[in-house]
Amino acid sequence: MLATPGSLPPAGVEDRWAFEVKQDGQRAMVYLPGGGNGDPAVRSGADITTAYPELTALGSVFGRPAVLDREIVALDREGRSDFERPQSRMGLTGSPAKAARMAQLVPAHLILFDAVHLDGHNLTRLPYTERRSLLEGLELPGVHWSTPTAVGRLAVGPKLATSRNRELRILQLLKDRGHPEWSPGV
Repeated sequence: MLATPGSLPPAGVEDRWAFEVKQDGQRAMVYLPGGGNGDPAVRSGADITTAYPELTALGSVFGRPAVLDREIVALDREGRSDFERPQSRMGLTGSPAKAARMAQLVPAHLILFDAVHLDGHNLTRLPYTERRSLLEGLELPGVHWSTPTAVGRLAVGPKLATSRNRELRILQLLKDRGHPEWSPGV
């Protein structure tokens, strides 16, 4: 789902929210037909597979049909996503040789954060917690992709967590656990 700005949940209802770090990169969907390949596409539907050759191996690791919602990022030396880093990778779909060179200089990393379809089943009407559980259960190991853990109620509370994230220059995303359906956003 596309994040939308909002305020922190009021005290006493934080347990209805899941907290994730908001990654700063290129929003995309990955289409895994189940035949050993994967086709990343941006929200417009444009196929961007050739721009990110290092990411195509996800299809061979995961042999089941799926559509996964994710962010393509380029991590800095401290492991944080930096929106400026992947800019040199965007728009290289017509230049596979240049994309391969750039993959060595600025490697891309997929942050998988939601499952939309799995094994031919549309998951968009399932609650976020169920979709997230299915995604985490896929256990997709890889150098160029990961599924960060969504954190339920934080022991420190959302206000302190938000303050700490600002110190570390990390953006935060909150997902409503009670929201019944996945939405592509606007």
